[in-house]
Amino acid sequence: MGKKILSVFILSVFCFLSITSLCQAGLKLRWVEVNVVLDKDGKAQITYAVRWTCQNANLHGFYFKGFVGSPVFDYENAYAVDKQGNRYPLEIKKISSKKYDIILAGGKAFDNGEITYFFRFANNLQMSGNVTQTDSEFGRLAVFNWAPVQWDEGLEHETVIVHYPVSLSSQNVSEEDLKKIKFLTEKYVNKRYFIDYVTVKGKTGENIFTVRFHRENLTSRYHFRIQTYLDATLFKLTTIAGKMPWVKTDLKKAREVYFLNRLFPGSILAQIPMSLTAFFIIGLVVVVVFIIFPFLIMTRKHQSMLVAQAGISKVKWDGDEWVPPKIQVGSFRKKGKIYKDLSALEAGLLLDIPLSVLLGMIIINMERKKLIIAKSLDPIKLERLPGITTSDDPYEDMIFHAIDTDGSIPQKPVYDMFYLIATGMEQKVWDCDLEATKKYYKKHLDKILKEKRKDAYYWYGYDDFYYGNRYHRYNYHRSRRVGKGLEGNIAQVSEAFSTFRTSSMCYDGPFVQNVCHDACHSACHSACHSACHSACHGACHGACVSSGH
Repeated sequence: MGKKILSVFILSVFCFLSITSLCQAGLKLRWVEVNVVLDKDGKAQITYAVRWTCQNANLHGFYFKGFVGSPVFDYENAYAVDKQGNRYPLEIKKISSKKYDIILAGGKAFDNGEITYFFRFANNLQMSGNVTQTDSEFGRLAVFNWAPVQWDEGLEHETVIVHYPVSLSSQNVSEEDLKKIKFLTEKYVNKRYFIDYVTVKGKTGENIFTVRFHRENLTSRYHFRIQTYLDATLFKLTTIAGKMPWVKTDLKKAREVYFLNRLFPGSILAQIPMSLTAFFIIGLVVVVVFIIFPFLIMTRKHQSMLVAQAGISKVKWDGDEWVPPKIQVGSFRKKGKIYKDLSALEAGLLLDIPLSVLLGMIIINMERKKLIIAKSLDPIKLERLPGITTSDDPYEDMIFHAIDTDGSIPQKPVYDMFYLIATGMEQKVWDCDLEATKKYYKKHLDKILKEKRKDAYYWYGYDDFYYGNRYHRYNYHRSRRVGKGLEGNIAQVSEAFSTFRTSSMCYDGPFVQNVCHDACHSACHSACHSACHSACHGACHGACVSSGH
């Protein structure tokens, strides 16, 4: 029993240590230090020192990207060193023009402790626009406007040390020395970083002016931008920034990728890639779209309204004060006017025959014409006959092509079909006496049947529906059964059109601002247009039409 307890205890301790070890495993980028050695011609040698902490994990290397210009790496002198002093050669592989892979040579990996990667490259910072000249109140100055790459992880600290091509007489840097060489920095540089002024010994023993910029606890992707100025006579530069294209100068115009940095140094806007040309084009577009164009429109509108006001004053109204007339619903209809050439389905909508009845007649008529087979009437299951691709009737054709794979008919095509029928009907009867027209069709069904043989089948159905003919036809019975079957699948199809068009389906479905609107719009437009056109056209046309309304 004791041995079992001891075994369980040892196993538990082993699992605990294993889990703890896994939890502590990982990689962390601790800090980065960068040395920049500037030459008088704007070329530079840049050295990176990147410290990693590795615990129970394999570290091969990292991607180096986000730099400017075209770096020329010193492959032979790239190495890494751990805390014990072990040295590892590095391989630098080009992934793309803006991305390199910096890894331990020979496929080696570092698994525990701290390791620092050292690598350097040469770059022409004048060509990339990071070193150039500019004119100021202090005279012509050389500009160093540069930032190291941004890292995806936060850092304990980052330090950038810049060695300027300036020799000082003393080993210690004084304020007089800074004034003499006209060394200046942007305000944001002083706010963000700890700055230290020192000198280092050059190859011939001279005191090289050096500035150290330091910041601690950096967030991920921190933009460590530095912008300083010195007397331009200390350099041998051939470019200048800030000159307009039309200003003549022997110097080349400096490449300026971040023009907004000149206006908003150190801000978020300064990080937006934008040239001077792009800035002027965008500014011109903004001025035209938001200032000049609205001004022209308002001026044109004002002039048009003045013309309209002058024209309206010439109109002679019946009284001294004009009261706008109230539109009376139905005032455009002519009493006793009857439209006698409606199609069978158009008349069906007018006579308020339930939509399910009309739809049932259409489907059974399609079966009668051997376009489809009704395999089931309740629920509706239809099947297109082989070799049939269309119908000679446009409304039947809509239903024919709407039949789903399971034999059912979707709701929307049905609404679309009735919308088309209603549109044709309403455009024909917009100025007719609807009640007189309804009575006409109820009274003369027999006569119409003889005249309209193409759609006679539908009229037979109407005759039975309205007059209760004792000899109900077989097809009519089937159409009623089809209609009943459709009522359960298609919302509100059991209603007459006059009820359907005022229901929520009318406003939610295909009738929105169409058939519910078209008839009144056509009627009101024709009635009001003829009454008002002659009086107001000359006064209002210029103001309302030519101004874009």
